[in-house]
Amino acid sequence: MTAAPPTAERPHQGQLEKLARRGTASVVGAGFSAVFGVLLVVVVTNGFSPRMAGTLFAATSAFLILEALALLGTDTGLVKWLPAQIASGRSADLRRTLVISTVPVLGLSLCLGVALLATAPALAPHMVGQDSASTMTVMLRVLAVVLPVATLADMIIAATRGTGTMKPTVLVDNIGRLGLQAVAVLVVCLVGGGALALVLSWSLPYLLTLVVAGVWLHVLVARRMKEPGTPTPWPVLSREFWAYTAPRAIARVTTTGLKRSDIVLVAALAGPAEAALYTAATRFVVVGQLFVQAVQQALSPQLSALFARGETRSANSIFQAATRWSMIAAWPLYLVMAGFASTLMVVFGEGYDVASDVVVILALSMLFATACGPVDSVLLMAGRSWLSLANNTIALVVNVAMNVALIPLYGIRGAAISWSVSIVLRNLLPLIQVHRYLDMSPITRPTMVVAAAAIACFGGVDIVVALVDPPAGIAVLLVGIGLAAYVLVIWTMRGPLGLDAFRSALRRRSAPRVRRLAGVD
Repeated sequence: MTAAPPTAERPHQGQLEKLARRGTASVVGAGFSAVFGVLLVVVVTNGFSPRMAGTLFAATSAFLILEALALLGTDTGLVKWLPAQIASGRSADLRRTLVISTVPVLGLSLCLGVALLATAPALAPHMVGQDSASTMTVMLRVLAVVLPVATLADMIIAATRGTGTMKPTVLVDNIGRLGLQAVAVLVVCLVGGGALALVLSWSLPYLLTLVVAGVWLHVLVARRMKEPGTPTPWPVLSREFWAYTAPRAIARVTTTGLKRSDIVLVAALAGPAEAALYTAATRFVVVGQLFVQAVQQALSPQLSALFARGETRSANSIFQAATRWSMIAAWPLYLVMAGFASTLMVVFGEGYDVASDVVVILALSMLFATACGPVDSVLLMAGRSWLSLANNTIALVVNVAMNVALIPLYGIRGAAISWSVSIVLRNLLPLIQVHRYLDMSPITRPTMVVAAAAIACFGGVDIVVALVDPPAGIAVLLVGIGLAAYVLVIWTMRGPLGLDAFRSALRRRSAPRVRRLAGVD
Protein backbone atom coordinates (compact mmCIF):
# COMPACT_ATOMS: atom_id res chain seq x y z
CA MET A 1 0.00 0.00 0.00
CA THR A 2 1.34 3.43 -0.86
CA ALA A 3 1.38 6.15 1.72
CA ALA A 4 -1.70 8.30 1.88
CA PRO A 5 -1.48 11.89 0.65
CA PRO A 6 -0.28 14.38 3.23
CA THR A 7 -3.72 15.94 3.55
CA ALA A 8 -5.17 12.56 4.53
CA GLU A 9 -2.36 11.74 6.96
CA ARG A 10 -2.19 15.05 8.80
CA PRO A 11 -5.33 14.64 10.95
CA HIS A 12 -3.95 11.41 12.44
CA GLN A 13 -0.21 12.12 12.60
CA GLY A 14 -0.37 13.78 16.00
CA GLN A 15 -2.28 10.81 17.39
CA LEU A 16 0.28 8.38 15.93
CA GLU A 17 3.10 10.35 17.52
CA LYS A 18 1.30 10.34 20.85
CA LEU A 19 0.78 6.57 20.63
CA ALA A 20 4.44 6.12 19.64
CA ARG A 21 5.58 8.18 22.62
CA ARG A 22 3.38 6.38 25.16
CA GLY A 23 3.90 3.03 23.47
CA THR A 24 7.67 3.33 23.65
CA ALA A 25 7.54 3.86 27.40
CA SER A 26 5.10 0.98 27.79
CA VAL A 27 7.23 -1.37 25.70
CA VAL A 28 10.28 -0.52 27.82
CA GLY A 29 8.25 -1.50 30.86
CA ALA A 30 7.15 -4.69 29.13
CA GLY A 31 10.79 -5.53 28.46
CA PHE A 32 11.56 -5.35 32.16
CA SER A 33 8.41 -7.35 32.92
CA ALA A 34 9.50 -10.04 30.50
CA VAL A 35 12.98 -10.30 31.96
CA PHE A 36 11.81 -10.33 35.57
CA GLY A 37 8.91 -12.70 34.83
CA VAL A 38 11.12 -15.29 33.13
CA LEU A 39 13.82 -14.83 35.79
CA LEU A 40 11.34 -15.52 38.56
CA VAL A 41 10.14 -18.74 36.92
CA VAL A 42 13.73 -19.81 36.15
CA VAL A 43 14.71 -19.31 39.80
CA VAL A 44 11.67 -21.19 41.11
CA THR A 45 11.98 -24.12 38.69
CA ASN A 46 15.74 -24.49 39.23
CA GLY A 47 15.82 -23.71 42.96
CA PHE A 48 12.83 -25.68 44.21
CA SER A 49 11.31 -29.08 43.56
CA PRO A 50 8.74 -29.39 40.75
CA ARG A 51 6.11 -30.07 43.41
CA MET A 52 6.92 -26.88 45.34
CA ALA A 53 7.19 -24.83 42.12
CA GLY A 54 3.87 -26.13 40.81
CA THR A 55 2.17 -25.43 44.12
CA LEU A 56 3.38 -21.82 44.07
CA PHE A 57 2.26 -21.34 40.46
CA ALA A 58 -1.18 -22.82 41.18
CA ALA A 59 -1.59 -20.72 44.35
CA THR A 60 -0.60 -17.44 42.68
CA SER A 61 -2.80 -18.23 39.67
CA ALA A 62 -5.82 -18.73 41.93
CA PHE A 63 -4.86 -15.53 43.77
CA LEU A 64 -4.79 -13.52 40.53
CA ILE A 65 -8.22 -14.85 39.56
CA LEU A 66 -9.61 -13.74 42.94
CA GLU A 67 -7.90 -10.38 42.57
CA ALA A 68 -9.57 -9.96 39.17
CA LEU A 69 -12.92 -10.64 40.83
CA ALA A 70 -12.22 -8.12 43.59
CA LEU A 71 -11.23 -5.42 41.08
CA LEU A 72 -14.81 -5.37 39.79
CA GLY A 73 -13.58 -4.18 36.40
CA THR A 74 -12.49 -0.84 37.84
CA ASP A 75 -9.07 -1.03 36.20
CA THR A 76 -10.73 -0.86 32.77
CA GLY A 77 -13.44 1.51 34.01
CA LEU A 78 -10.88 4.04 35.23
CA VAL A 79 -8.84 3.82 32.02
CA LYS A 80 -12.07 4.44 30.10
CA TRP A 81 -13.60 7.25 32.18
CA LEU A 82 -10.69 9.30 33.53
CA PRO A 83 -9.29 10.26 30.10
CA ALA A 84 -12.82 10.80 28.78
CA GLN A 85 -13.54 13.17 31.67
CA ILE A 86 -10.28 15.04 31.10
CA ALA A 87 -10.90 15.28 27.34
CA SER A 88 -14.43 16.63 27.83
CA GLY A 89 -13.54 19.26 30.44
CA ARG A 90 -14.82 17.27 33.45
CA SER A 91 -11.63 17.09 35.51
CA ALA A 92 -13.64 18.04 38.58
CA ASP A 93 -15.13 14.51 38.46
CA LEU A 94 -11.80 12.69 38.82
CA ARG A 95 -11.65 12.49 42.60
CA ARG A 96 -15.28 11.44 42.95
CA THR A 97 -14.80 8.75 40.30
CA LEU A 98 -11.88 7.35 42.28
CA VAL A 99 -13.97 7.21 45.46
CA ILE A 100 -16.87 5.56 43.63
CA SER A 101 -14.53 2.85 42.33
CA THR A 102 -12.41 2.33 45.44
CA VAL A 103 -15.05 1.75 48.14
CA PRO A 104 -16.67 -1.37 46.58
CA VAL A 105 -13.27 -2.79 45.58
CA LEU A 106 -11.88 -2.43 49.07
CA GLY A 107 -14.97 -4.00 50.64
CA LEU A 108 -15.08 -6.99 48.28
CA SER A 109 -11.33 -7.64 48.46
CA LEU A 110 -11.50 -7.73 52.26
CA CYS A 111 -14.43 -10.18 52.15
CA LEU A 112 -12.67 -12.44 49.65
CA GLY A 113 -9.48 -12.33 51.69
CA VAL A 114 -11.29 -13.42 54.85
CA ALA A 115 -13.11 -16.17 52.93
CA LEU A 116 -9.86 -17.50 51.45
CA LEU A 117 -8.16 -17.40 54.84
CA ALA A 118 -10.96 -19.48 56.37
CA THR A 119 -11.33 -22.02 53.57
CA ALA A 120 -7.65 -22.53 52.65
CA PRO A 121 -7.31 -25.92 54.45
CA ALA A 122 -10.41 -27.27 52.70
CA LEU A 123 -9.44 -25.94 49.25
CA ALA A 124 -5.82 -27.06 49.26
CA PRO A 125 -6.29 -30.84 48.76
CA HIS A 126 -8.60 -30.23 45.79
CA MET A 127 -6.09 -27.87 44.17
CA VAL A 128 -2.87 -29.92 44.42
CA GLY A 129 -3.70 -33.24 46.05
CA GLN A 130 -3.21 -34.47 49.61
CA ASP A 131 0.61 -34.67 49.46
CA SER A 132 1.04 -30.93 48.82
CA ALA A 133 -2.04 -29.75 50.73
CA SER A 134 -0.15 -28.40 53.75
CA THR A 135 2.17 -26.34 51.55
CA MET A 136 -0.75 -24.98 49.56
CA THR A 137 -2.60 -24.06 52.79
CA VAL A 138 0.32 -21.93 53.96
CA MET A 139 0.56 -20.16 50.61
CA LEU A 140 -3.18 -19.49 50.33
CA ARG A 141 -3.32 -17.99 53.83
CA VAL A 142 -0.51 -15.55 53.09
CA LEU A 143 -2.08 -14.60 49.76
CA ALA A 144 -5.45 -14.08 51.49
CA VAL A 145 -3.91 -11.38 53.70
CA VAL A 146 -2.20 -9.70 50.75
CA LEU A 147 -5.28 -9.78 48.47
CA PRO A 148 -6.76 -6.35 49.44
CA VAL A 149 -3.34 -4.72 49.12
CA ALA A 150 -2.66 -6.18 45.68
CA THR A 151 -6.14 -5.31 44.43
CA LEU A 152 -5.91 -1.67 45.44
CA ALA A 153 -2.37 -1.43 44.05
CA ASP A 154 -3.45 -2.68 40.61
CA MET A 155 -6.49 -0.39 40.60
CA ILE A 156 -4.36 2.66 41.44
CA ILE A 157 -1.79 1.79 38.78
CA ALA A 158 -4.61 1.63 36.22
CA ALA A 159 -5.92 5.00 37.43
CA THR A 160 -2.52 6.62 36.80
CA ARG A 161 -2.70 5.43 33.19
CA GLY A 162 -6.15 6.99 32.98
CA THR A 163 -4.73 10.38 33.96
CA GLY A 164 -2.45 10.27 30.93
CA THR A 165 0.92 8.88 32.01
CA MET A 166 2.61 5.48 31.66
CA LYS A 167 5.44 6.26 34.10
CA PRO A 168 3.91 4.70 37.26
CA THR A 169 3.02 1.55 35.32
CA VAL A 170 6.57 1.24 33.99
CA LEU A 171 8.57 2.36 37.03
CA VAL A 172 6.43 1.18 39.93
CA ASP A 173 4.78 -1.95 38.54
CA ASN A 174 6.85 -3.32 35.64
CA ILE A 175 10.24 -2.52 37.14
CA GLY A 176 9.58 -2.00 40.85
CA ARG A 177 7.14 -4.73 41.84
CA LEU A 178 8.18 -7.40 39.35
CA GLY A 179 11.86 -6.69 39.93
CA LEU A 180 11.45 -6.94 43.70
CA GLN A 181 9.54 -10.21 43.33
CA ALA A 182 12.30 -11.76 41.21
CA VAL A 183 15.09 -10.57 43.53
CA ALA A 184 13.24 -11.59 46.69
CA VAL A 185 12.50 -15.08 45.34
CA LEU A 186 16.17 -15.42 44.36
CA VAL A 187 17.24 -14.50 47.91
CA VAL A 188 14.84 -17.07 49.38
CA CYS A 189 16.26 -19.68 47.03
CA LEU A 190 19.87 -18.85 47.98
CA VAL A 191 19.21 -19.04 51.74
CA GLY A 192 17.18 -22.23 51.41
CA GLY A 193 13.82 -20.82 52.52
CA GLY A 194 10.63 -22.87 52.57
CA ALA A 195 7.05 -22.40 51.42
CA LEU A 196 6.28 -19.48 53.76
CA ALA A 197 9.35 -17.49 52.78
CA LEU A 198 8.75 -18.22 49.10
CA VAL A 199 5.18 -16.96 49.03
CA LEU A 200 6.06 -13.93 51.18
CA SER A 201 8.81 -12.96 48.75
CA TRP A 202 6.26 -13.04 45.92
CA SER A 203 3.54 -11.16 47.87
CA LEU A 204 5.12 -8.34 49.86
CA PRO A 205 6.26 -6.19 46.89
CA TYR A 206 2.58 -5.37 46.36
CA LEU A 207 2.65 -3.33 49.59
CA LEU A 208 5.40 -1.03 48.32
CA THR A 209 3.58 -0.73 44.99
CA LEU A 210 0.43 0.42 46.78
CA VAL A 211 2.21 3.11 48.78
CA VAL A 212 4.27 4.58 45.93
CA ALA A 213 1.49 4.40 43.33
CA GLY A 214 -1.00 5.91 45.78
CA VAL A 215 1.20 8.96 46.39
CA TRP A 216 1.86 9.34 42.66
CA LEU A 217 -1.87 9.20 41.82
CA HIS A 218 -2.63 11.82 44.48
CA VAL A 219 -0.17 14.21 42.83
CA LEU A 220 -1.55 13.55 39.33
CA VAL A 221 -5.16 14.09 40.37
CA ALA A 222 -4.37 17.21 42.41
CA ARG A 223 -2.73 18.70 39.33
CA ARG A 224 -5.81 18.02 37.19
CA MET A 225 -8.24 19.24 39.86
CA LYS A 226 -6.84 22.76 39.54
CA GLU A 227 -8.73 23.07 36.26
CA PRO A 228 -12.08 24.89 36.72
CA GLY A 229 -15.35 22.99 36.65
CA THR A 230 -18.32 21.80 38.68
CA PRO A 231 -18.35 18.10 39.67
CA THR A 232 -21.19 15.88 38.51
CA PRO A 233 -23.61 14.86 41.32
CA TRP A 234 -22.61 11.63 43.07
CA PRO A 235 -25.65 9.55 41.99
CA VAL A 236 -25.30 10.55 38.32
CA LEU A 237 -21.57 9.90 38.27
CA SER A 238 -21.99 6.55 40.02
CA ARG A 239 -24.63 5.37 37.54
CA GLU A 240 -22.48 6.49 34.61
CA PHE A 241 -19.36 4.74 35.90
CA TRP A 242 -20.95 1.46 36.98
CA ALA A 243 -23.24 1.12 33.95
CA TYR A 244 -20.09 0.74 31.89
CA THR A 245 -17.87 -0.95 34.49
CA ALA A 246 -20.33 -3.57 35.83
CA PRO A 247 -19.90 -5.92 32.85
CA ARG A 248 -16.13 -5.62 33.32
CA ALA A 249 -16.50 -6.98 36.85
CA ILE A 250 -17.26 -10.35 35.26
CA ALA A 251 -15.23 -9.90 32.08
CA ARG A 252 -12.09 -9.10 34.10
CA VAL A 253 -12.47 -12.45 35.85
CA THR A 254 -12.99 -14.29 32.58
CA THR A 255 -9.94 -12.58 31.05
CA THR A 256 -7.74 -13.54 33.99
CA GLY A 257 -9.33 -16.98 34.05
CA LEU A 258 -8.31 -17.50 30.43
CA LYS A 259 -4.71 -16.75 31.39
CA ARG A 260 -4.56 -18.58 34.72
CA SER A 261 -7.29 -21.21 35.09
CA ASP A 262 -5.39 -23.73 32.99
CA ILE A 263 -2.52 -23.72 35.52
CA VAL A 264 -4.97 -24.34 38.36
CA LEU A 265 -6.70 -27.10 36.40
CA VAL A 266 -3.43 -28.78 35.43
CA ALA A 267 -2.40 -28.80 39.11
CA ALA A 268 -5.76 -30.26 40.16
CA LEU A 269 -6.10 -32.83 37.35
CA ALA A 270 -2.47 -33.79 36.68
CA GLY A 271 -0.56 -32.69 39.80
CA PRO A 272 1.63 -29.75 40.86
CA ALA A 273 4.73 -31.11 39.08
CA GLU A 274 2.89 -30.99 35.74
CA ALA A 275 1.68 -27.49 36.62
CA ALA A 276 5.33 -26.45 37.01
CA LEU A 277 6.12 -27.83 33.53
CA TYR A 278 3.13 -26.08 32.00
CA THR A 279 3.80 -22.74 33.70
CA ALA A 280 7.42 -22.77 32.55
CA ALA A 281 6.37 -23.50 28.96
CA THR A 282 3.81 -20.71 28.91
CA ARG A 283 6.28 -18.09 30.20
CA PHE A 284 7.81 -17.59 26.78
CA VAL A 285 4.39 -17.01 25.24
CA VAL A 286 3.59 -14.56 28.02
CA VAL A 287 6.78 -12.65 27.12
CA GLY A 288 5.31 -11.98 23.67
CA GLN A 289 1.97 -11.06 25.22
CA LEU A 290 3.62 -8.50 27.47
CA PHE A 291 4.80 -6.46 24.50
CA VAL A 292 1.38 -6.64 22.86
CA GLN A 293 -0.33 -5.67 26.12
CA ALA A 294 2.12 -2.79 26.50
CA VAL A 295 0.87 -1.29 23.24
CA GLN A 296 -2.73 -1.88 24.37
CA GLN A 297 -2.11 -0.11 27.69
CA ALA A 298 -0.78 2.90 25.84
CA LEU A 299 -3.62 2.76 23.30
CA SER A 300 -6.67 2.46 25.59
CA PRO A 301 -6.72 5.92 27.23
CA GLN A 302 -6.06 7.52 23.85
CA LEU A 303 -8.93 5.59 22.23
CA SER A 304 -11.25 6.59 25.06
CA ALA A 305 -10.49 10.30 24.54
CA LEU A 306 -10.93 10.01 20.75
CA PHE A 307 -14.27 8.22 21.03
CA ALA A 308 -15.41 10.81 23.60
CA ARG A 309 -14.71 13.53 20.99
CA GLY A 310 -16.27 11.51 18.14
CA GLU A 311 -12.98 11.19 16.24
CA THR A 312 -13.56 7.69 14.86
CA ARG A 313 -11.21 8.05 11.89
CA SER A 314 -8.30 8.91 14.16
CA ALA A 315 -9.26 6.01 16.44
CA ASN A 316 -9.16 3.62 13.49
CA SER A 317 -5.83 5.03 12.39
CA ILE A 318 -4.09 4.39 15.71
CA PHE A 319 -5.85 1.00 16.03
CA GLN A 320 -4.26 -0.06 12.75
CA ALA A 321 -0.90 1.41 13.75
CA ALA A 322 -0.96 -0.42 17.09
CA THR A 323 -1.65 -3.68 15.26
CA ARG A 324 1.22 -3.16 12.82
CA TRP A 325 3.68 -2.22 15.54
CA SER A 326 2.66 -5.18 17.71
CA MET A 327 3.15 -7.56 14.79
CA ILE A 328 6.55 -6.08 13.92
CA ALA A 329 7.84 -7.00 17.38
CA ALA A 330 5.79 -10.08 18.25
CA TRP A 331 5.72 -12.19 15.08
CA PRO A 332 9.51 -12.73 14.89
CA LEU A 333 9.52 -13.55 18.60
CA TYR A 334 6.74 -16.14 18.33
CA LEU A 335 8.22 -17.73 15.20
CA VAL A 336 11.62 -18.11 16.86
CA MET A 337 9.93 -19.56 19.96
CA ALA A 338 8.14 -22.15 17.83
CA GLY A 339 11.31 -23.18 15.99
CA PHE A 340 13.62 -23.30 19.01
CA ALA A 341 11.20 -24.42 21.74
CA SER A 342 13.29 -27.36 22.98
CA THR A 343 16.40 -25.22 23.29
CA LEU A 344 14.58 -22.44 25.13
CA MET A 345 13.01 -24.79 27.69
CA VAL A 346 16.44 -25.91 28.91
CA VAL A 347 16.77 -22.67 30.95
CA PHE A 348 14.10 -23.91 33.36
CA GLY A 349 16.12 -26.94 34.41
CA GLU A 350 16.48 -30.62 33.74
CA GLY A 351 13.41 -32.35 32.31
CA TYR A 352 11.51 -29.19 31.37
CA ASP A 353 12.21 -29.65 27.65
CA VAL A 354 9.42 -32.25 27.52
CA ALA A 355 7.00 -29.31 27.56
CA SER A 356 8.35 -27.80 24.33
CA ASP A 357 5.21 -28.85 22.41
CA VAL A 358 3.25 -26.44 24.58
CA VAL A 359 5.47 -23.57 23.44
CA VAL A 360 4.94 -24.47 19.77
CA ILE A 361 1.14 -24.75 20.04
CA LEU A 362 0.69 -21.47 21.90
CA ALA A 363 3.26 -19.49 19.91
CA LEU A 364 1.51 -20.31 16.63
CA SER A 365 -1.90 -19.39 18.03
CA MET A 366 -0.51 -16.05 19.21
CA LEU A 367 0.40 -15.16 15.63
CA PHE A 368 -3.32 -14.99 14.87
CA ALA A 369 -4.10 -13.10 18.08
CA THR A 370 -1.47 -10.44 17.36
CA ALA A 371 -2.72 -9.99 13.78
CA CYS A 372 -6.19 -9.18 15.11
CA GLY A 373 -4.79 -6.22 17.00
CA PRO A 374 -6.13 -4.84 20.30
CA VAL A 375 -9.73 -5.49 19.26
CA ASP A 376 -10.99 -6.02 22.80
CA SER A 377 -9.55 -2.65 23.84
CA VAL A 378 -11.36 -1.00 20.94
CA LEU A 379 -14.68 -2.54 22.00
CA LEU A 380 -14.17 -1.47 25.61
CA MET A 381 -13.10 2.09 24.89
CA ALA A 382 -16.03 2.45 22.47
CA GLY A 383 -18.38 1.60 25.35
CA ARG A 384 -19.22 -1.96 24.20
CA SER A 385 -18.33 -3.60 27.50
CA TRP A 386 -21.24 -6.06 27.27
CA LEU A 387 -19.93 -7.43 23.98
CA SER A 388 -16.50 -7.85 25.53
CA LEU A 389 -18.06 -9.69 28.46
CA ALA A 390 -19.90 -12.08 26.13
CA ASN A 391 -16.77 -12.79 24.11
CA ASN A 392 -14.60 -13.49 27.13
CA THR A 393 -17.27 -15.64 28.77
CA ILE A 394 -17.62 -17.81 25.67
CA ALA A 395 -13.86 -18.21 25.40
CA LEU A 396 -13.53 -19.10 29.11
CA VAL A 397 -16.34 -21.68 29.01
CA VAL A 398 -14.76 -23.34 25.98
CA ASN A 399 -11.35 -23.23 27.63
CA VAL A 400 -12.47 -24.82 30.90
CA ALA A 401 -14.59 -27.48 29.17
CA MET A 402 -11.75 -28.46 26.86
CA ASN A 403 -9.27 -28.50 29.74
CA VAL A 404 -11.47 -30.84 31.77
CA ALA A 405 -11.83 -33.13 28.75
CA LEU A 406 -8.26 -33.00 27.39
CA ILE A 407 -5.94 -32.72 30.42
CA PRO A 408 -6.74 -36.25 31.71
CA LEU A 409 -6.06 -37.61 28.19
CA TYR A 410 -3.13 -35.51 26.96
CA GLY A 411 -1.80 -33.73 30.04
CA ILE A 412 -0.21 -30.32 29.50
CA ARG A 413 -0.55 -30.63 25.71
CA GLY A 414 -4.31 -30.85 26.19
CA ALA A 415 -4.18 -27.67 28.26
CA ALA A 416 -2.17 -25.96 25.49
CA ILE A 417 -4.70 -26.99 22.84
CA SER A 418 -7.55 -25.69 25.03
CA TRP A 419 -5.89 -22.34 25.58
CA SER A 420 -5.04 -22.05 21.89
CA VAL A 421 -8.67 -22.51 20.87
CA SER A 422 -9.82 -19.94 23.43
CA ILE A 423 -7.19 -17.46 22.20
CA VAL A 424 -8.56 -17.74 18.67
CA LEU A 425 -12.15 -17.30 19.88
CA ARG A 426 -11.30 -14.36 22.13
CA ASN A 427 -9.83 -12.47 19.18
CA LEU A 428 -12.02 -13.62 16.29
CA LEU A 429 -15.32 -12.65 17.92
CA PRO A 430 -14.37 -9.01 18.71
CA LEU A 431 -12.67 -8.72 15.30
CA ILE A 432 -16.01 -9.40 13.63
CA GLN A 433 -17.86 -7.07 16.01
CA VAL A 434 -15.43 -4.16 15.62
CA HIS A 435 -15.87 -4.34 11.86
CA ARG A 436 -19.65 -4.68 12.05
CA TYR A 437 -20.54 -2.10 14.69
CA LEU A 438 -17.69 0.42 14.45
CA ASP A 439 -16.57 -0.04 10.83
CA MET A 440 -13.00 -0.46 12.05
CA SER A 441 -10.44 -3.06 11.00
CA PRO A 442 -6.80 -3.75 11.87
CA ILE A 443 -6.03 -5.26 8.46
CA THR A 444 -4.10 -3.11 5.98
CA ARG A 445 -1.69 -3.86 3.17
CA PRO A 446 1.36 -2.85 5.25
CA THR A 447 0.14 -5.29 7.92
CA MET A 448 0.17 -8.08 5.34
CA VAL A 449 3.71 -7.08 4.34
CA VAL A 450 4.84 -7.43 7.97
CA ALA A 451 3.25 -10.88 8.19
CA ALA A 452 4.82 -12.06 4.93
CA ALA A 453 8.26 -10.72 5.88
CA ALA A 454 8.18 -12.39 9.31
CA ILE A 455 7.10 -15.74 7.86
CA ALA A 456 9.71 -15.63 5.10
CA CYS A 457 12.60 -14.52 7.33
CA PHE A 458 11.90 -16.49 10.52
CA GLY A 459 9.47 -19.22 9.45
CA GLY A 460 11.97 -20.12 6.73
CA VAL A 461 14.68 -20.52 9.38
CA ASP A 462 12.35 -22.75 11.44
CA ILE A 463 11.79 -25.03 8.44
CA VAL A 464 15.51 -25.31 7.71
CA VAL A 465 16.32 -26.08 11.35
CA ALA A 466 13.56 -28.70 11.55
CA LEU A 467 14.70 -30.45 8.34
CA VAL A 468 18.50 -30.24 8.69
CA ASP A 469 19.05 -29.91 12.48
CA PRO A 470 22.24 -27.83 12.07
CA PRO A 471 24.77 -27.19 14.85
CA ALA A 472 23.86 -24.47 17.33
CA GLY A 473 26.28 -21.96 15.79
CA ILE A 474 24.80 -22.41 12.32
CA ALA A 475 21.27 -22.10 13.70
CA VAL A 476 22.15 -18.82 15.41
CA LEU A 477 23.75 -17.57 12.20
CA LEU A 478 20.57 -18.41 10.25
CA VAL A 479 18.46 -16.47 12.76
CA GLY A 480 20.85 -13.54 12.44
CA ILE A 481 20.55 -13.57 8.65
CA GLY A 482 16.77 -13.75 8.92
CA LEU A 483 16.77 -10.85 11.38
CA ALA A 484 18.94 -8.72 9.08
CA ALA A 485 16.64 -9.38 6.12
CA TYR A 486 13.56 -8.62 8.25
CA VAL A 487 14.99 -5.33 9.53
CA LEU A 488 15.81 -4.32 5.95
CA VAL A 489 12.21 -4.94 4.84
CA ILE A 490 10.77 -3.04 7.82
CA TRP A 491 13.15 -0.13 7.27
CA THR A 492 12.24 0.04 3.60
CA MET A 493 8.53 0.08 4.55
CA ARG A 494 8.92 2.48 7.49
CA GLY A 495 6.74 5.16 5.84
CA PRO A 496 3.63 3.03 5.17
CA LEU A 497 4.16 1.27 8.51
CA GLY A 498 3.96 4.61 10.33
CA LEU A 499 7.33 4.14 12.03
CA ASP A 500 8.31 7.74 11.27
CA ALA A 501 5.96 8.68 14.12
CA PHE A 502 8.55 7.38 16.59
CA ARG A 503 11.22 9.68 15.20
CA SER A 504 8.87 12.66 15.25
CA ALA A 505 7.75 11.85 18.79
CA LEU A 506 11.33 11.65 20.02
CA ARG A 507 12.18 14.95 18.32
CA ARG A 508 9.22 16.70 19.95
CA ARG A 509 10.14 15.27 23.35
CA SER A 510 13.80 16.25 23.08
CA ALA A 511 13.20 19.74 21.68
CA PRO A 512 12.16 21.39 25.01
CA ARG A 513 15.19 19.86 26.72
CA VAL A 514 17.51 21.20 24.04
CA ARG A 515 15.98 24.66 24.40
CA ARG A 516 16.38 24.56 28.17
CA LEU A 517 20.03 23.53 27.88
CA ALA A 518 20.62 26.33 25.38
CA GLY A 519 19.01 28.83 27.72
CA VAL A 520 16.22 29.68 25.27
CA ASP A 521 13.33 28.88 27.63
